[in-house]
Amino acid sequence: MSEQVWRFIIFWGVWLLVPLLVDLTTTLANMAGVLALRYRRRRLHRPLTYYPFISIVIPVYNSEETLEPCLRSLAAQDYPIDRMEILCISNGTTDNSFEVFARLQAELPLHMRWHTILNKGKAWALNAGIHIARGQYIFNIDSDVVLAPDAVRKVVKVMEVEPDMVAATGSIQVLPPPPDAPFSRRVLAECEFFEYLTAFHVGREHQTLLNNLYTLSGAFSIFRREALLETFLYSQLTVTEDTDLTFQLYERFHGKRVGAISSAIAYVHSIESLGALYAQRVRWQRGQVEVSARYRHLLNRPVWALLGFNPRRVLLVDHTLSFPRAVWTFLLPVLVVFGYPLSLIVMTFVFLYGFYLSIDLLWVAIALSTAPPFAWQRLRYAWWVLFLLPAYRMLVYWFRLSGFLHAMAEPGTWRVNDPVVQIRQGLANLQQRAAHAYTAIMALLE
Repeated sequence: MSEQVWRFIIFWGVWLLVPLLVDLTTTLANMAGVLALRYRRRRLHRPLTYYPFISIVIPVYNSEETLEPCLRSLAAQDYPIDRMEILCISNGTTDNSFEVFARLQAELPLHMRWHTILNKGKAWALNAGIHIARGQYIFNIDSDVVLAPDAVRKVVKVMEVEPDMVAATGSIQVLPPPPDAPFSRRVLAECEFFEYLTAFHVGREHQTLLNNLYTLSGAFSIFRREALLETFLYSQLTVTEDTDLTFQLYERFHGKRVGAISSAIAYVHSIESLGALYAQRVRWQRGQVEVSARYRHLLNRPVWALLGFNPRRVLLVDHTLSFPRAVWTFLLPVLVVFGYPLSLIVMTFVFLYGFYLSIDLLWVAIALSTAPPFAWQRLRYAWWVLFLLPAYRMLVYWFRLSGFLHAMAEPGTWRVNDPVVQIRQGLANLQQRAAHAYTAIMALLE
């Protein structure tokens, strides 16, 4: 072959075929893992005859509008009310959250307690609640979460028949936006819904089978009390305290498992805007980098090790093997300058989009096979959003890449401004510096 042909093969092989093969292999592996886990749990299935006492810890910070639906969903559980305690931990609340709690405490048949702590921060509130919890299992849920009526029972049922599982995350599903929401927010909400659906009903089920769950969802996590108290609990040293605690569990409990229970559903509100989505994903991504740096010894396992916690492989797939996507975005259009036909570039983008659309459709189909009726209802009136998922995932990829850059350049904060706000702040800062420089020059001239 001529040198030009070899260059052509190497170029397209590295930047296109390799990532395509990685994504295809990942999809097939997830499919196999999901089927294996579901078969295993069907074999272990047996009715729940003993109801352990459980504690539900809810950190409360200005939750006046969301606390009532959350507590009412707990009262509607098909788990015995006398076997539950609810601990609402206020960490700097300044609105009427306590008034909501007091009214519902008198109305609902729940054993509820309110505690106020001086320190601000979700981690402080969760740790305080854990220390006073009395349950055999400790549930940590956010104050804006609404649990499905059978969520608690399904969690306890799995934890009882899988004694080697020290902690688990439920499945997070995204609620529809308000009826009067603008069209752009509705599209964003439906994309987010399908993303979460596939993440919890496919991706995390596969991770559970391999015992390689990277993060216990902070919105809905469950722990065996004795295991949780052997850790340092939630850390304030990172912006993703739930990921940090997940790493602690793997570090301390060799031979035990951390997994997902996708049949236990928790509903959360959809993201409000692209700016909010950006802030969320930047925080998640920088948290991934921060926690990985704190537990470097857990990154020593070889990438090819299949079973067991392997954050090194997760980082490789999320960062190194995803880098070609950045190249696709910027380099492919430039190839026109080097003589590549425009039609070839356009067809390449069409092929890539079609490939990732096929993967998304496959993931959604697998997820829907065990999803609740709620998911099928969303599909019926939002099926057209499926064709936007590759573009949405590419957008999320760029947000996550920004989080990686944030982790290297800026101190960690819980809330991150979106790029538009950052540009405005940068221009304002530049204008202020220019004004100071002008003032200093004029003072010297005088």
